[in-house]
Amino acid sequence: MKKFSIAVLVFLLLYSVYFDLKIGTLPSAKAEPVPVQAAPSEQSPEQGIQAYREIRVQPGETMLTILEKLHNGSFPVSIEKAVTDFEALNDGISAHDIKADQTYRFPFYQ
Repeated sequence: MKKFSIAVLVFLLLYSVYFDLKIGTLPSAKAEPVPVQAAPSEQSPEQGIQAYREIRVQPGETMLTILEKLHNGSFPVSIEKAVTDFEALNDGISAHDIKADQTYRFPFYQ
């Protein structure tokens, strides 16, 4: 009985390795990409003023989680641009150095 149990376990292991290598567990790269259209940001070209929202940071929140909440899951710009805009709105305060219970200006993209 012990040999039979070991044989079944070896078979399951080999099958899972075969399945992982042949079919894979990650999504296929052949999937059709979903087109995403970025909305233009509210920025006055002559003044360079960015639309923003003042938000008090709660413990455990990061700049990205707050921006995702503001934009219902995702935002239409790159992370680098969002960090740059955040730092410009907050007098050069690094996006990595935000503190809980402080109020910051977060860029709002439409």
